[in-house]
Amino acid sequence: MNRQRLPVVLSAAALLIAVLGATPNGFAAFKGVAKVALFAKNAGKVGGIAASKKPKAGKLLPLGRNGKFPTSVLPATTPSTGPEGARGPAGPAGPQGPQGLQGLKGNKGTTGPAGPIGPGGAQGPPGPPGGFGLLNLARAGVSKVTVSSGAAHSATAAGSDGLPLVVVLDTSSDDLRIVHCNDATCSSSTATTLDSTGNVGRYPSVTVGSDGFGLASYLDTTNGNLKSAHCANLACTSFTTATIVSSGTVADDFTSVNVGTDGLGLVSYVDSGNLKVAHCTNVACSSAGVNVIDATAVAYSSLAIGADGLPLVSYFDNANVDLKAAHCADLACSSSTASTLDSTGNVGLYSALTIGADGLGLVTYRDGNTGALAVAHCNNLACTSAGISAVDPGAQAQYSAITLGTDGLGVISYYDGTAAQDLKVAHCGNVACTTSSYVAVDTPGQVGWNTSITIGSDGLPFVSYRDLTGNSVKGLHCPNVFCVGHLRRR
Repeated sequence: MNRQRLPVVLSAAALLIAVLGATPNGFAAFKGVAKVALFAKNAGKVGGIAASKKPKAGKLLPLGRNGKFPTSVLPATTPSTGPEGARGPAGPAGPQGPQGLQGLKGNKGTTGPAGPIGPGGAQGPPGPPGGFGLLNLARAGVSKVTVSSGAAHSATAAGSDGLPLVVVLDTSSDDLRIVHCNDATCSSSTATTLDSTGNVGRYPSVTVGSDGFGLASYLDTTNGNLKSAHCANLACTSFTTATIVSSGTVADDFTSVNVGTDGLGLVSYVDSGNLKVAHCTNVACSSAGVNVIDATAVAYSSLAIGADGLPLVSYFDNANVDLKAAHCADLACSSSTASTLDSTGNVGLYSALTIGADGLGLVTYRDGNTGALAVAHCNNLACTSAGISAVDPGAQAQYSAITLGTDGLGVISYYDGTAAQDLKVAHCGNVACTTSSYVAVDTPGQVGWNTSITIGSDGLPFVSYRDLTGNSVKGLHCPNVFCVGHLRRR
């Protein structure tokens, strides 16, 4: 351009700007032109290469504020690993995680060496004497002791300690006494008077209650009542007595006590011309309910619990002079079925009952026709019929009692009423007692009334009986189930 014309051009441009700036349209037009003028189109390039904020091909990347390229565009390098530094302190333990599944059982480890033997404990009380094998055959003799002087009727049972417990009528004072033997032979004992109110203690019977203590039934002859005595300890030095039937008409006849499967006592007795059973309402038998079994004025009854758990009673029907048995339909004997077992003449006195190894009743009694000691073996649980066998044909047998020996066969004590007037013991040769053996075990004087027999914890028979000559109740301990002294097999 001609230098002489430049001032003219600049003046014109200044005038134009002034005009345009005086109006809004003119300002807008100027603004657009100003932007173009203010930013040269090649200002974003260096040497013709454009810039970019992000790495792109053919673009320039500006340095960061620290004057360095970002690490994202630097080439990857493998850092060199220096030596491991020292371990820092352990951090706090984290919370316990849930329990994992139980692992498989490992193999049993080797047993370690046995530890030292500890000090011995205190010595326990001596146990009851042992037997001599199943049949108890030993070179021992029959042992006889006086259990109670001036005494008559007696009954015995093995207590919970396995030692004989004997109830007796003390005839010198008409009191009921109980004797607890301190050993199997009753060589020493403790005696306690249970009842001394009036004439008490005739025809006693004793068993062990469901509480493990002695339970006795007996007559109150003064008042014509049936009574019970319940021991509070093994020796019966503590006890209670109660009148369980106060009719005033209880007959002077046998009583028989046992414990039912409900744990309560049952007593058979005669009252007002009827055989009855009293079912105790508690273990101490302080009261009882009464049920009639059969009509008879004299019964010589014996009560046992059958293999079916129901009471079974053997007795004498004095109206028909027959041996009978009554099978109760329930534990209280509220109803029963009576059956005649032997009706051949005058039979059935002094009956005694136990349950054989076959679960069937086994009854001993007197055959009044011949005087023989006879046995009836029930044919069924209800004892509606029985097989009859003679044990001692010529004994004039009285006061029989029966139990089961350790060989599972019947053992019978009885009085031989012939001129011998001896106490005898018979042993059945089989379950039905169709064969048997017998032996006299006490012979001097008149001995053997009111016998009662039990098996002690030594497995040997023990018999209580009356010695009329000596005016006492005696105890006899057998050395074996046959009650034969010094018996030994070859």
